[in-house]
Amino acid sequence: MEKILVIEDDRIYKKIMLKTLRRSLPHIEFFTIETFTETKNIIESKKEFDLVIADINLADSTGEHIKELVEANYRVVVITILDDIAFRNEMFNYDIVDYIIKSELERFGYLVKLIQRLELNRSRAVLIIEDSKVVRNFYKRILQKQNLIVYEAEDGKKALQIISEKKIDMILSDYNMPNMDGMEFLRELRKDYSMLDLPFIAISSDDDQTTVARFLKIGANDYLRKPFSKEELICRINNTLDMIEMLQKVKESANTDALTSTYNRHYLYKIVDKILIEAKKSNNPLTIAIVDIDFFKNINDQYGHLAGDVVLKAFACLLKHRLSESDIIVRYGGEEFIIIFPKKDLKRAFVIIESIRKHTYEMDIPIDEDKTISITISAGIAEYNYEETFDQLIKRADDALYLAKERGRNRIEIESSKSC
Repeated sequence: MEKILVIEDDRIYKKIMLKTLRRSLPHIEFFTIETFTETKNIIESKKEFDLVIADINLADSTGEHIKELVEANYRVVVITILDDIAFRNEMFNYDIVDYIIKSELERFGYLVKLIQRLELNRSRAVLIIEDSKVVRNFYKRILQKQNLIVYEAEDGKKALQIISEKKIDMILSDYNMPNMDGMEFLRELRKDYSMLDLPFIAISSDDDQTTVARFLKIGANDYLRKPFSKEELICRINNTLDMIEMLQKVKESANTDALTSTYNRHYLYKIVDKILIEAKKSNNPLTIAIVDIDFFKNINDQYGHLAGDVVLKAFACLLKHRLSESDIIVRYGGEEFIIIFPKKDLKRAFVIIESIRKHTYEMDIPIDEDKTISITISAGIAEYNYEETFDQLIKRADDALYLAKERGRNRIEIESSKSC
C-alpha cells in the first residue's frame, strides 16, 4: 500500500490522525481533502489511491460522497461519530472496507492495524466453497474489498483440486453442499493441513446445536451461523488471519536467530536428516560452507558489542541478497554461519562463496554517524559423500575453515587438503 487519501474537514482531528499514521506507516504517502466537491474532482480525474479514509459528515455532504467513491471502485474506510446501527448497515450495503467510530479509535491504533492488515492481504488467498454462485459472488465482493485474492469452488471435491494447484491461506466453506459437504471436506483437509497451516471458517444455517461443536472438534478455526452481517464476516476473516500470522511468527521465532533473522542451530538439526536423505535418494550433490567473520572479537573489543551486532546483521543481509531461496543460511554460533547448498556441487558452491567473500571485503558498514568499518571472511567448504553423518560433514568443512584461517584469513578452503 503506497497512497492513501484522507477526507476529513475537522482540521485538528485530521492533524492528530495524520501525525499518528505517518509515524506508524512511514512508507505510505498520505493526501488530504476536506469537501465533497474535492472528492468529485478526485473521482472525475480518476486519481488512484490504495485506500480512502473518509468522514461521513463534511461541510457539503452527509454521506453521499461515500457512495460515489465506492461506485468508482475506491476502497473506503468510513470514520464517524455516528454510532447508529441503521446508518452503519447502510454504509456496509455500499461495500465499504470498514466502519470506525471515532470515539473507539483510541489513538488510531485500530486504524493503523487495519491498514497493515490490508497491506498483508494483498498476498493472501481465500478459497470460498459454496454451491450457490449468487452467495459465492456476495462473499467474493466482500473479500476483494479487503484486498484478498479469491478463489471459488462449488463443492469440496473441486476445492481439494484447487488447493493442490494454488497457494491458499484460508478457507471459507458452507456446510450443506452436494458431492462433498463442508464437514466431509474438512476431515479430508485436516489429513494434510493443520489448523495453523490452513485455517478454516465454517458457515451454516443449521439449527442443530451440535453442528458448531462437531466442526470445531474436527479442526475448524471458527464458525459463522447464518444470517450474519458483512461486518462480522470481515472481522472473523481478518481476526483469523491475524491470529494465524501471530502463531506462525511464534513458530518461526523458535527456528530463527533473533539478531540476524537467519535460521538458528535448533532449526538446522531439525531439518538436516531430511535434507541428507533427499540428496542421497535423488543422487543430487549437497555442499555446505562454514563462513566465519575474521577478527570479530577485535570489533567487539574496539567498538563495542552493539557495533558487533550491526556487523552481524549487515553480513547476514549480504548473505540473503547473494544466495538463492533454495540455499539455507544458519547462524551456527557467534560470528559463524553455515550455508547449505542443496543440488550444488563443490565448484558451484565455491563460486558463490567467493563472490560473497569479495562483496564482503568491499562493503563499508556504518557503525556510527561518521564511522564505517570493513570486514573480511574465511570459509571452509565440503561436499556430502552420501555415507557420512552430518556431524562428519560439518567436521570436514570446519577443518577447511581452520586451514583458511591458518593460511592468512580472507580466503576459502575446500575440505582439509585442497586450497582455492
